[in-house]
Amino acid sequence: MGVGLVLSTHRWHSAEMGEHPGGPLTDAEVATMFRLVARFAEHDLDQWDNWRLNTSYGPVYINVSRALAPGWQDDDFTPVWPLLARFKEAGRGDASGG
Repeated sequence: MGVGLVLSTHRWHSAEMGEHPGGPLTDAEVATMFRLVARFAEHDLDQWDNWRLNTSYGPVYINVSRALAPGWQDDDFTPVWPLLARFKEAGRGDASGG
């Protein structure tokens, strides 16, 4: 059974946002994010978890699940772990999991 990660956004006012998360991610940071989410899915995720990230563009809703939502297919998702070749080839990120 795969792990699904669905992101959706809705516009809102930036005045409601707290701490700014910083600028765009580097390839190394994206690789680290994928590694950490993979660790979370491997060791901490039971069946599902729902997260909301408040951004200047509005909240982003993230659903992490061990099951596909109705109407979704496995091929609707981009495989990100093991790391995509572009991260490995660029020598960025830590694929060791440590």
